[in-house]
Amino acid sequence: MAKITFMVPYSDIFEDIQEVFTQQNDCNWTIELVAIDGVPRRIDYKKIKTDVVVARGITASLAERVMEDIPVIRLPVSGYDVIRAVLECRTRYKSQKVAIVGTEDMVYGARSINEITGIEIVTSIVDNEEDARRSLTAIKDDGITIICGGVVSTCIADQIGLQTVFIKTGREAIYQALIEAKRTYFVKKQEQERSERFRTILDYSIEGIVAVNEQGNINLINAAATDITGLKGTMEGKAADKVFPELRLGRVLSTGTAEVGEIKTLSGRQVVINNAPITVKGQVVGAIATFQPVASIQEMEGKIRRKIYPRGHSAKFSFSNIFGKSKALQRAIGIAKEYSTVDSNVLIVGETGAGKEMFSQSIHSASDRAAGPFVAFNCAALPENLLESELFGYVEGAFTGAAKEGKAGLFELAHRGTIFLDEISEISIKVQGRLLRVLQEREIMRLGDRKIIPIDVRVIAATNRDLGELIREKAFRSDLYYRLDVLELHVPPLRERTGDVLQLFAYFLHSYCSRFGKPNKKIEPEAQQLLDRYSWPGNVRELMNIAERLAVIAYSDRITKEDVLSAFNPEKDALTAGLAVKSSNRSENPAHTGTKQKLDKAVLLAVLQDVNYHYAKAAAKLGISRTTLWRWLKELEM
Repeated sequence: MAKITFMVPYSDIFEDIQEVFTQQNDCNWTIELVAIDGVPRRIDYKKIKTDVVVARGITASLAERVMEDIPVIRLPVSGYDVIRAVLECRTRYKSQKVAIVGTEDMVYGARSINEITGIEIVTSIVDNEEDARRSLTAIKDDGITIICGGVVSTCIADQIGLQTVFIKTGREAIYQALIEAKRTYFVKKQEQERSERFRTILDYSIEGIVAVNEQGNINLINAAATDITGLKGTMEGKAADKVFPELRLGRVLSTGTAEVGEIKTLSGRQVVINNAPITVKGQVVGAIATFQPVASIQEMEGKIRRKIYPRGHSAKFSFSNIFGKSKALQRAIGIAKEYSTVDSNVLIVGETGAGKEMFSQSIHSASDRAAGPFVAFNCAALPENLLESELFGYVEGAFTGAAKEGKAGLFELAHRGTIFLDEISEISIKVQGRLLRVLQEREIMRLGDRKIIPIDVRVIAATNRDLGELIREKAFRSDLYYRLDVLELHVPPLRERTGDVLQLFAYFLHSYCSRFGKPNKKIEPEAQQLLDRYSWPGNVRELMNIAERLAVIAYSDRITKEDVLSAFNPEKDALTAGLAVKSSNRSENPAHTGTKQKLDKAVLLAVLQDVNYHYAKAAAKLGISRTTLWRWLKELEM
């Protein structure tokens, strides 16, 4: 509810104002009446809390000067009001000469009143108390003794011995003043709301905004602009080309042409600048510049990508999750920690199930990119045509079946983070060529598109095959190999991690028992010897499978030798073969052990028969991926 305050010159008008206000029947307003007793400057205007002030004459002039933030509506003095006062002078004082002293609206049309009433009228326009006192003194010196005026003029006239008639305001003027007060309030409120909306937009904009007038002087600058530039103090009124010469707003004023997408260095920071002229009826009356740091745009781009494509691209493991105290493992961890301090590409070499992805996630988690995404992808999971679209993305209509809105590739999703390409050896020569260009240029192009998208991605690749041999067989590009193999990390197989098997097995067994709600189990010495002697061709993944299996099938609170033998398969062929492989490998260099040596044809056949030739189950039983199983079968000509 809004309030109108009437500063009225005499108390007799209270009744008229209240009656006119009541007749308007507006429940959105309240009214306050303040009587001006004598000189209006004695009022403490700053203590008056209101939305609109209605006042008359010199009181209104003084209120306008003092109450800057509150609209002041002048209570008009109509010609009828002045005529009534002049006629009262003639009736009361029998005078044919009267001086009208007041503000311009009060004396306006006095000459016409002279013609109508036949009374000689002298007018004096005053705007404050000092003017009124000087004018009235001069009028008295001229021999005029009758004064018509407002509260200030008549008070001073009474003080210096002049006869006075107060000019009263009629109901017509009160009605019009109320209407104007309400209209002015709503107009000002709307303007304030627009101004506040505009200011809020400016202050919460992430872009710096600087506007200039026709002369090139700054008339608007927002908080982001001062933050980006680091400038202190008031910028308004200063020449923009001197304060911000890089913005070149003067040139936009002179040419009237917008300049979009300019990259300049402003206060030591690279920013993207957009300039545009402000025109009114075809004439340039100002210009505006918006700018934003390039780094902020890149950071926001990464956040937008992660929000638009939320697929849980984050690293779940760190170096603290890699268990084992063997020298081989600790040496690999030490090297990996050194790699995490730099941003070079990494090639991780190791057997299936040895923990290559865990090492890649740990490197990412310990690097400066830890806050960015970690995107993992198995290159053997998709055929060539789908592999390209998955890695690099595509636009609408790029191929039959493409999503209408297109799709961002994994390299885009990994922006400002790390992409892990597992089984890198399985990609085709064609895709290898595209991947090489991405690594060289650090930019991608979606399928079916011509637009270049810059990316900031660290690449960690992994393989369980000998890439040197593949290069000699023309199955892998040597230039791509050297791009990937900037830093090389060998993850040791479980059989080389002396002492780690039992520690890991105990950890996994306890974890699965807790998950399945089963009591924790102890491992008998003979069972420990059996587990420790096994070669674990499936490495840690196979060890986890056996631990999970034993957590389920071992009914007592102890793991026996028979339980372990049963966990591999009923015929114990896999375990026997694993022991044989470990024994035969003792005299060989593990780094040169081929895939055919991991399991022989008889072992694979036994496992396949055990699961009724279900390849997924066979791969799980062996602790390997289906892709690896297919490759082994091919190499063994099965």
